[in-house]
Amino acid sequence: MEQANTSGVEPAFPIPASLQDLERAPYNLLPYPNDFADDDEATRADSFQALVFGLQQGNVALRSQGMNVFFNTDEQWLSEDRLQALYTLVRKFASLAPATKKGVVEVLVDTVKLLSSLLEQESETVPQSFRDAVAAHTYMLFSLLFSSETAAAGDLNKKESTEKQSLRESCVAGLVCLTESMANNRPTLWQRGVPDEAVILLPCRVAYILLERATGVVARKALCGDEALRMIALTVDSAESALASIAAALMDLMHSHEHMAVLTAELCIMVQEQPSNRLAIDLLRESGRLEGADIKASGIKHVAPFLSELAKLRPRLVLSHLSHLLPHMAREPYHMRSALVAAAAHILEYLGKHSQQAETTNPSSNQDAEDVAKSAPLDVAKSQDALLDLLTERVYDVSSFTRSATLKAWIGLVQNGTLPKSRIVPVTRMAMDRLQDKTVMVRKQSMQLLTTLLENNPFMGSLDPVPYTRKLMELFEYVKKNLPEIIREAHEASLIGVEDNDTLSEIEFATIKATIAEVESWEIDTLSESQQDFSTKIKALKYTQSAVDFIEVFEHANTALEGMLLSANTSDVTEALRFFVQARHFQLPCAVTGMKRALALMWSSEQSIRDEVLKAFVDVFIAKPGTDGSELLPDHDIAKNLLVLSGKSSVSELASVEEAVIRLVKEDRIPAEVFLILWSIASKGSGEARAAALQLLSMGAGADRTIVDSKSRIKLLLEAGLGDYTQDRNDWRLAGAAAIVLQRIDRAKVDPSDAKFLVLERVIEELSTVARGDWCRDDTPVDTLQWFSAAEQTIKALFVICPEPEKACSDIILGMHETTFRGADQCHPLRLARFFHVLGQIALELLVYTESLSGSVRRANARKSLKKQEQADQAKGKKIGSNSGDDDIEAELGMAAEVEAENERKLADISENEILGRGLVSVFAPLLVRVVGNDGGKFQSEVLMQSCTLALCKFMCVSSSFCEKHLSLLFKALANAPAEDTIMRANTVVALGDLAFRFPNEVEPYTPRLYACLRDSSTKVRRHTLMVLTHLILNDMVKVKGQVCEIALCLRDDDPRIRDMSRLLFHELSKRSNNPIYNLLPDIISQLSLLPNRKEDFRGIMSFLLGYIKKERQNEMLTEKLCLRFPKCTTVSQKADLSYCIAQLKLNEKSIKCLSDNFKLYKEALHDDDVRKSFDSMISKAKKFMKPELRQFLEEWESKLKEFAELGAENELAGAKAAKAKKRASKRAARKQLEAVDEIEDELEFDEGSVEKENTPVRTSRRARKNVVPM
Repeated sequence: MEQANTSGVEPAFPIPASLQDLERAPYNLLPYPNDFADDDEATRADSFQALVFGLQQGNVALRSQGMNVFFNTDEQWLSEDRLQALYTLVRKFASLAPATKKGVVEVLVDTVKLLSSLLEQESETVPQSFRDAVAAHTYMLFSLLFSSETAAAGDLNKKESTEKQSLRESCVAGLVCLTESMANNRPTLWQRGVPDEAVILLPCRVAYILLERATGVVARKALCGDEALRMIALTVDSAESALASIAAALMDLMHSHEHMAVLTAELCIMVQEQPSNRLAIDLLRESGRLEGADIKASGIKHVAPFLSELAKLRPRLVLSHLSHLLPHMAREPYHMRSALVAAAAHILEYLGKHSQQAETTNPSSNQDAEDVAKSAPLDVAKSQDALLDLLTERVYDVSSFTRSATLKAWIGLVQNGTLPKSRIVPVTRMAMDRLQDKTVMVRKQSMQLLTTLLENNPFMGSLDPVPYTRKLMELFEYVKKNLPEIIREAHEASLIGVEDNDTLSEIEFATIKATIAEVESWEIDTLSESQQDFSTKIKALKYTQSAVDFIEVFEHANTALEGMLLSANTSDVTEALRFFVQARHFQLPCAVTGMKRALALMWSSEQSIRDEVLKAFVDVFIAKPGTDGSELLPDHDIAKNLLVLSGKSSVSELASVEEAVIRLVKEDRIPAEVFLILWSIASKGSGEARAAALQLLSMGAGADRTIVDSKSRIKLLLEAGLGDYTQDRNDWRLAGAAAIVLQRIDRAKVDPSDAKFLVLERVIEELSTVARGDWCRDDTPVDTLQWFSAAEQTIKALFVICPEPEKACSDIILGMHETTFRGADQCHPLRLARFFHVLGQIALELLVYTESLSGSVRRANARKSLKKQEQADQAKGKKIGSNSGDDDIEAELGMAAEVEAENERKLADISENEILGRGLVSVFAPLLVRVVGNDGGKFQSEVLMQSCTLALCKFMCVSSSFCEKHLSLLFKALANAPAEDTIMRANTVVALGDLAFRFPNEVEPYTPRLYACLRDSSTKVRRHTLMVLTHLILNDMVKVKGQVCEIALCLRDDDPRIRDMSRLLFHELSKRSNNPIYNLLPDIISQLSLLPNRKEDFRGIMSFLLGYIKKERQNEMLTEKLCLRFPKCTTVSQKADLSYCIAQLKLNEKSIKCLSDNFKLYKEALHDDDVRKSFDSMISKAKKFMKPELRQFLEEWESKLKEFAELGAENELAGAKAAKAKKRASKRAARKQLEAVDEIEDELEFDEGSVEKENTPVRTSRRARKNVVPM
């Protein structure tokens, strides 16, 4: 083909700025062709169709003649008529008929594909007319797509039609085809291979608008997102000159659209990588230049994910240009720091795999050899250390979001196995430290990191420290015996003359460290067999030491881990539970105590926490590890786990275990075979195992009585728990466990023919024996102390299963009376203690039994009344019978109410007059009162005094009159209790709480004495007292106003549990609608100011309490009340306390005005530094919220404060100087007066004179006498 001379020819179709510019020079097109007919809609549609047909004819000519049409000088293919038709159709595209729209799109797409195919076939530079045709049709296709997509973007709610989607796909396909052709044939299309940026960027401009709306997977597919990215990538590869423009456009898109970061990162891996990825490098540099002040925060937030996404796809590239991004670590927007942390994690993952490949891959063997050769292992290690140090630093970032992102990055490194072993222990310590973070999401990530470290630890499946410690000692001994010669000599020389153990330990440690360094410097190829063995031992030593260090980190942080279980935040609790589940699987010692502490959460008020605790319980004790509770352990293993748990649990922990077991039995999640195994252990096991098995059986029976309630099992229980085995060993725990199981059995019905009744008769006899303490030894108090709990459970069991419990109890009392007193003048104190214990427990159980019978009667009467009420309603509905019949029914219902009242009166009479009035128990009440009073200190046994005091409390719970009569005695016994007898005081305080709940009116006068126990020297007593008061106050049984200061002081108690409990009390009070804390604060402030407290304690308490004053009105009123107290203050410290309290309030305009109006009340105190600091803080807070119109008022108040503070300081200084001068003047006056007296005395002595001066002693003046030095 003849080559046309195209040099110096200007383009006939330069790309316009907008579509409307085609109506101006140099195009001079018209809105419609001159011959365009639009008389009516039909004619107008035909005219548009004619334009489309004309374009199609041009395409036919192009297809038939090919490139020749562009060399025809007589007739141009891209004529003015064709351009006019294209302009008209594109300009009016939105108003065209669907068929016409389709035709326009088809002809445009067909044209660009034809042009692309012609370009592909050409081997020499094409004429300018061809370039003009490409530019014109590309621009028309761009304008069509741009206008339609812009309109669609403005109407997001309108559903897109299938036809419109099809047209878009056709247009984009044409543009992709043309872009590929322009990219592949750049030398052919453009003169000297220099492309026209205005033309080649048109597909990119279409791509930008498509990508703006590609917010998800569905939208991306619908908007041809992949094709849009391909067009941009092709343009980048084919036109370096357009790179800056494309990078700027992409940055703008990322600033404005959140989803663009991921798409841009994908685009960066679609461009050519050789010799370098210029697009990615430019974007990284532009990202590094971003400043928070230059763009809005949302822009930085949208750009930041690009860094992490690109690092995930091209980690090596980001690592090479990380220096451009690191300045963001010192800048304010946290989004960039968080993104860089994520990027560092991706790079570290790459480096970890890279270093492994470098160790295992032959560089000449595969395609990655070049990559491996580019970075030596030393460089990889250096980069790893730098990035790991960066992540370690960011864990303490000022932003909680960045701290959380950093911990998440550490989790990813651990899961991917790219965390170096040398970093495992430091990272574990770091995660432990972050458990103290104030932000919930940071603590959550910390717990997840710890759990991940456990799951992916490089040590063996068991982290039990015992075998590791034993192995470590063996390796230490081996290394010490086989030290290298040089180190051995240095070690022996350093031990000469050293006797201090600490110094010896330091020498041993230094020796081992030097040995490890020496062995690591050996060359493997030159080692002898003995040296290889020694090197292996050194590696084992390092491994074992790392394992021990790893385990110790968890053990030392056990308090922090268990503290997460006590958090008020649900996520803290759930993450801690999951950690302890994993710790239990890995046999960490801290898991045992942690799981026991976690079981207390079975009583949480939140269902989600209770469910999580139950799930953890199943995962640890019931199910196989890693099965998420779906696959259970063998029955013997389940029974063993439960026995171990219950055997080492306290009473409170056993209650939690019982709640968990009951729920699991109800849900059929514990196999029935487990309880059969427990029965076998209860009958054949050892003492502790028997007791634990019986406890678990009673727990299961709480949900399913059939587990224990049968003749055979009751007989087995009699033999196993109350038979000869128990008696021979005095195993009171086993007897108590058997009694607890018996409490799950229904009451026996008198039937001599029933085998079950006969067995229960024998059981009752054995229970009575246990209750009497016939097996107890009087030579040791320990036996009696263990019997107390068994006797209590035994008496409870008697009241459950015995047909006539009062008769059985009477026999027990009479039998114990006979064995205790036996007519002697004295009785053993332990026997008397046991006797009082039984008396108190029986009295209490009689009260419970009486109330139970009364409740049964009430329920029966209620059922009867309900039945009669239903009959009455039916009678009224049918209107059958006379009015007299209805009256009879209503009369019966009225009698039912009278019967109910009579039952209540009888119950009260039994409690007041029968149990402690005419009953057998009451006979011993005077003796009990006398022993508790202990006049003359006759009774010295601690066990006796504890038992009799507790028995007295139980007696007092029965009768209000008895309680009122002996309350003074009880408080006297509490006050006179020995300081070391904390058990008695703690028990008494708890009993007083029960009395206050049962008889609040009787106990109310003694409330101050109950509050006084908060000052007890024993932490246990204070804790019990606060627990009791918390219960009473929250149930409105005790008034809190008078002695609330005592509870406030508990906020600064040395015991953390007391501090937490007092915080809980105030927190619960703050939830009430009337917020009683507001009403209590004035009294608290007054009382605390009068007490000799440290300033830090006062301010800590008030800062906590004032935080609960949320309402503006309450803040305003409290500000005014505190201002009015300034004149009543007697010391400057009290004024400083008041000003500090005001400064802690949330001040508003009214509060500031109140302070200004009452200026005269506190102006005299402004000279004090503490007072002035408090008012300065008020000024600072006021400036933040004060409106501009009140700014002058605030400045005037501030100037007054400053003026009177300076004046007060001057007056204070002048007063101090005056006082000092006055003191000096008084001293001078006293001295002058003394001199005058001396002179008068001297004159008198001179006048009187004596003749015999030689025989008269010389009298000296006072001043002289003072100067005489004794010989």
